Amino acid sequence: MSVGSTMKWMGRSARDKAESMAHEVKDRATERRLERATSETERLRHENDLLRDEVSESRAEHRRILDLIEERFNEMAVEEGPDGKKRSHKGRWFLFLAAVGGGVFYWFRQRGAQTGDDEWTSNLADMPAVTESGTSTTL
Repeated sequence: MSVGSTMKWMGRSARDKAESMAHEVKDRATERRLERATSETERLRHENDLLRDEVSESRAEHRRILDLIEERFNEMAVEEGPDGKKRSHKGRWFLFLAAVGGGVFYWFRQRGAQTGDDEWTSNLADMPAVTESGTSTTL
């Protein structure tokens, strides 16, 4: 229902004036909504730019840390050989430790065989045994 149809009993100039005032009110309301939408758009655009910068800085920092870690692993794991090729030392430490451990184990076994007693059995013989009833007996 427009202003013109509700004001039939008024004169034509009054109806025109009322319609133009109604259009002005609608236009002002539309302009205000447009201004609010524009300011909200600018605010969101600015916030989006800040977040994008923060994410890119975070990614750059993340990449830098990963590059440093990878570089450190490469320094530790790869060495250049006499022929100019790079070789990896991944399993050498394990083999070295296994050889040292085996040598120590062999040495202890030989030492125990020369003295005639085994460390494990001699310690077990000295320890009291506990029965199911809770009393202790010597082996």
